[in-house]
Amino acid sequence: MTGLSLVLVAVGTAGCSADKPEREFAVPKVVCELPVPTDALSKLLPASGSRIAVPEHAFNVDGEGLCKVSVDDDVVLRVSRERIDVGDSAYFILHRRASVQDPKSTQDRSVAYADRAAASLIKCRGAGVNKEDISIFIDVLKPGRPDEDAMKSLITGYTAAYQKQQPCRPGT
Repeated sequence: MTGLSLVLVAVGTAGCSADKPEREFAVPKVVCELPVPTDALSKLLPASGSRIAVPEHAFNVDGEGLCKVSVDDDVVLRVSRERIDVGDSAYFILHRRASVQDPKSTQDRSVAYADRAAASLIKCRGAGVNKEDISIFIDVLKPGRPDEDAMKSLITGYTAAYQKQQPCRPGT
C-alpha cells in the first residue's frame, strides 16, 4: 500500500507543476529602441510564453511611430511616439486613447497611468527649439497583465531614456 501511495503522490505533484505557467523567454532590457526597467516590464508581460519578439527599428527618423512587442505571435505591448501640438496633457491623451476614466498622474502631470496603459509628454520649449510636445503612449494587451505600479515605472523609465536622446527638433 505504501508503494501505491508514493505513485499517487508523484502523479499528483506532476499534475500541479504542469499547471503552473512558465515563461521561457528572457525579459528584454531594451524595448522599442530604449532601455526599460525590466522589473516593471516583467510584471506586464505574460506569465508564460515561449518567445518574445521586439522590433529593433520601429520609429522613423523623427522618432515617431508604433512599436509592437509580441509573445508567441500575440501583440502584448505597444509603444507609440508622436509629435503633437502644444496644449494637450498626458491625462487627456490617456483618457482619449485608452478610455481610462480616472487615471493617476505624477506630481508634475507629465505622466498619466492606469493598470493597462500610460501616457507621457515631453515639452519642447526654449531658444532654438520647435515649440511642440512629444507624446509617448504605452498599452498592454491580453495576454499581457495589468499592473498600475509597473505601468507607472515603465512609462517613467521609457520617457526618461527618450529624453536623454534630446528628441526636441531644432527650430526654424
